[in-house]
Amino acid sequence: MKPLDPRLLRYSRSSRGFIFTTVALAVLSAATTITQAYLLASIITRLFVSQQSFIENKKAITFLAVVFLCRALIAFTIDQISTTASSRIRNELRNQIMVKTLDSGAQDVQKLGSAGLSLLITKGINDLDGYFSKFLPQLFIAAIIPLTVGITIAVQDWQAGVIVLLTLPLIPIFGILIGRFTASATEKKWRSLGILSTYFLDLLSGLTTLKVYGREKIQSAKLKEVGDSYRKETMSVLRISFLSSLALELVATLSVALLAVSIGLRLVNGSIALQTGLFILIIAPEVYWPIRQVAGYFHAAADGLNAFEKLFKILDRPAVNRGRSFKRLNAITWSQLTVEYPDRAPLQIPSGQISAGSTQLLIGPSGVGKSTLANILLGFVQPTSGELLFSTENGDIPLSEIAAIDLHKQISWLPQEPKFPIGTVAQILRHAKPSATDNELEELLREVDLNISDLSSGLGTQLGNLKQPLSIGQLRKIALARALLKDCQLLILDEPTASVDDVSEEIISKILSKKAAQGALVLLITHRQQMISGSTNVTDMARTN
Repeated sequence: MKPLDPRLLRYSRSSRGFIFTTVALAVLSAATTITQAYLLASIITRLFVSQQSFIENKKAITFLAVVFLCRALIAFTIDQISTTASSRIRNELRNQIMVKTLDSGAQDVQKLGSAGLSLLITKGINDLDGYFSKFLPQLFIAAIIPLTVGITIAVQDWQAGVIVLLTLPLIPIFGILIGRFTASATEKKWRSLGILSTYFLDLLSGLTTLKVYGREKIQSAKLKEVGDSYRKETMSVLRISFLSSLALELVATLSVALLAVSIGLRLVNGSIALQTGLFILIIAPEVYWPIRQVAGYFHAAADGLNAFEKLFKILDRPAVNRGRSFKRLNAITWSQLTVEYPDRAPLQIPSGQISAGSTQLLIGPSGVGKSTLANILLGFVQPTSGELLFSTENGDIPLSEIAAIDLHKQISWLPQEPKFPIGTVAQILRHAKPSATDNELEELLREVDLNISDLSSGLGTQLGNLKQPLSIGQLRKIALARALLKDCQLLILDEPTASVDDVSEEIISKILSKKAAQGALVLLITHRQQMISGSTNVTDMARTN
């Protein structure tokens, strides 16, 4: 990737103001750097050559102190602005990636895998912090300060300017050569981390099965092997980073030393003034140091730069032209649908319909397409053939023409394995309805047969961590309550009564029937015989395939 990709300006508004501010501050930093060196050389010359006292140079020393403070303030400001901008830009990129991913269905999941996509959106974008907070600001500083200082040195003494001109390109040349090795090593490290993440996710998903067959301990050796591979790749990147720092530091030191020797020899024969020589010696490191820092920060930003390409592949994908919306949903009808997954035979989903005021049950063994149909309705999967029509107050609208964000506003979804973010029960429920009062939440929990006394800390019970104090059935009831709380027209519920007793199942069944009677469209995926026997709208996916 380029040090500054123009696509970043297109996808992040915050980056534009950040870049403009950084450039302005870099110009001020260059001005204060030159002023500081000039004042320091001038004061030293007056004290030692002209034998002036500190009192006589009081104003110059005071001005020098002010310049020192200004330069420190500029550096502090750049650091603070970079940290704030980094957080904003990463949030903007993450939001756009989520929108693109949801809009494209399962396309990104199929290419990257669930673990790979999760890794990219979380760690991949977080790794960009080094790029935005360190590398990018230093890149502008390195583009402005060395050039400004180099021109200043050449104006003061052309011979010193020639030395700077000949030695300055050595640092970026060495940096580019070393950067090629760094990019290759980082790519291997990222690949190893992706393999580790995918393997670990698969291991957790199948842990119950492994324990049933007594195979869980065998996987620890494989997990250790993959982890050792990632450790070796990480150490390889660190080795290159340390060696490159040594090489670049050596080049910068030798360049300044060469300049110092030249000035020293000319000071002896009197061909250069002391103040000019001091000025050049004081300011000379500022020519090499910013570029040296860019090369150093490149290693800190290498992981983020590697993730950039994957992010832009998603962001550059053409947007789907969906703009139609609706307020009232009367029915959903679909023709026979075909869905293709990699390394699998095409999945055929029979035609069907959901009408307002009724509950539609989907039954059948795993793999016949029940959850796939739910994912199609949610916009997560795009069928390769067939069409879904939403009957609304504006007529029939194909699903492909409805904006994903408008579609999701009208859907409440309970997945087969509900997950919760870290937060209290009240906070999690209010994701569906922020204005809900505590009394409303408690009443809703009672409706799904979960008494507030069953929760260790009531509505303040913490969820989303490894020490969740509730059973699987209680967690599913909370997820169901969250789904029912949302004001929507379509409920898609995947095994809502799994892990609950028969009494709770009957109560939940009545709640769903009541919800349908109020005009909602309810699509229910279940294996529970009690719910199947009590319903009239049942589609057996196995028989229709």
